[in-house]
Amino acid sequence: MNRRNVLAAAGTALPAVLGGCLADGSTSAQAADSSGDSDDTPSLPEGKGPVRGQSDADVTAREVEDRDHITYVPENDTIQYVAAWRHTNHEEVEAGEKPKREAVYDTISFDEWAERRCVFAAARAAADHVRSELDVAESRSISGGVSSRVEGEESAAVVESVEAYDRDGNLVHETGVEFEALVAATPKTVTATYVFGDRETRLDVPIYARHVVLQQS
Repeated sequence: MNRRNVLAAAGTALPAVLGGCLADGSTSAQAADSSGDSDDTPSLPEGKGPVRGQSDADVTAREVEDRDHITYVPENDTIQYVAAWRHTNHEEVEAGEKPKREAVYDTISFDEWAERRCVFAAARAAADHVRSELDVAESRSISGGVSSRVEGEESAAVVESVEAYDRDGNLVHETGVEFEALVAATPKTVTATYVFGDRETRLDVPIYARHVVLQQS
């Protein structure tokens, strides 16, 4: 991934929050084991990919930061963001009161933050493009996210199609799109721009396609 340019300007404190879909994030389903360890374990199809997208479509993405719970720290050119939330009144909750929580903050360099936001934005734009090209309406069928499981990429933009089964091995959801068609419709690259105040970061983000088989736990 090549950073085209990073335009720096005087930093001012602006709010935002780290977000976006995570392809490797937690879910109520788990990646299906198709090996079949016992006679009681249903044999399920295997997932496919990730494979680099093949489409030469000109797809762009632009994200302008306007969210809460993020602060730019000019002294060391970092971003402070909410990394997690923790409960502060466990005993009261056990007694029937409503839970209260407070933010747990972390920091990251501005350049790394901006690059992550570009990857998130590129993944979403790529998924929107693929759904349009393949006439798929549901975002749960084809979605965009970020994965750490692409060889050679620390965090990669991924377009995923999902096939889901219940715990008995019965199919409960499928995309209806062949993997070859998914790869063909997925852009090779999305040009993503992240704007934070007067600063602008632009990246050419490689996009990968992946078919995921999930089983409810």
